[in-house]
Amino acid sequence: MSRHSRGAVWCGLASFPVAAGLVPLTGATGSAQGPGLTDQDFEVTPEPARAHLGDSVSLRFRVRLDERDLLYDTVPRPTADLPEGVRILSVEKLRRGPDRIYTGRARVAFYRTGRRAAPVFGLPFMRAVKGVTRATLTSDTAFVEIEPVAPAGNPSLKDIKEIERQRGPDPRLVAGLLGAAAVALVGALLGRRQRGGPVAPAPTDTFSIATGPYQAALERLDQIERERWLAMGEIDRHYAAVADALRRYLEEAHGLPALERTTTELIWILPPALAAGDLRQRCAELLGEADLVKFARRRPDQADAPAVVRAARDLLADWHHATAGPRPQTSYALR
Repeated sequence: MSRHSRGAVWCGLASFPVAAGLVPLTGATGSAQGPGLTDQDFEVTPEPARAHLGDSVSLRFRVRLDERDLLYDTVPRPTADLPEGVRILSVEKLRRGPDRIYTGRARVAFYRTGRRAAPVFGLPFMRAVKGVTRATLTSDTAFVEIEPVAPAGNPSLKDIKEIERQRGPDPRLVAGLLGAAAVALVGALLGRRQRGGPVAPAPTDTFSIATGPYQAALERLDQIERERWLAMGEIDRHYAAVADALRRYLEEAHGLPALERTTTELIWILPPALAAGDLRQRCAELLGEADLVKFARRRPDQADAPAVVRAARDLLADWHHATAGPRPQTSYALR
């Protein structure tokens, strides 16, 4: 054989391992490694190894690839039709770890007893260095022992009895007892009222709406003065309570959303009777002063703080009489 002929034969033999390696990669049930393709593993570990019929079984995947390999897809897929009595519930996408190991999981269920083979999964990949543009790495074969739910054979059913319907009490007797209890309860309440006098009304808020919104607002202002927050240095609380009393009056007496609006928004939705003359301006001054103390951290002179309550009381009186009639001339304007 000539030197040229020997070279041609060697080239043909060298190309044979690559072509032969593609056959097991597409159809074998073991690892897809063939001649010329090494450093690959596709391990499958069932958890648990023994399960009952219809139970969910996890198949843990561990894939090791050569550094020259590139996966086309990271979701393992069955390489063939599933056997009868096997169902795939879910398949997770493989995750690559720092050590270049891919891990994942599939959940399957078996509906035939005995030693059952898990489905064979495959991953398409390429290895450009060896000229393999597309091949399939197939998983190892794993087995699971499937046990029946019921004992073997044809055991008899035990401890199963017909449902015995127990007869309940006579409906007429139940109705009579309930009626007698109701009569006794009414009699006890009436007797208690006669012995103890009139029943005291249920407690309400400190400032009852029954006295009217105007009177309730005045009581709130009186309560602010009794709290003596100024003496304790709580000026911001003093101003906030005065503004709250005005806003609550507007909500309770005139249905305005005063607690939800800003001062600027509120003064422009005042009804005409509450904004006539200088009423709008006085409301803006009172609420604006409280806003400066609350939000801008302004600290007014403690001697000027009591005038805020007097100005609020005067504004409430003007508002009240603007809708109810004239009022005596007094002046507690905020100065």
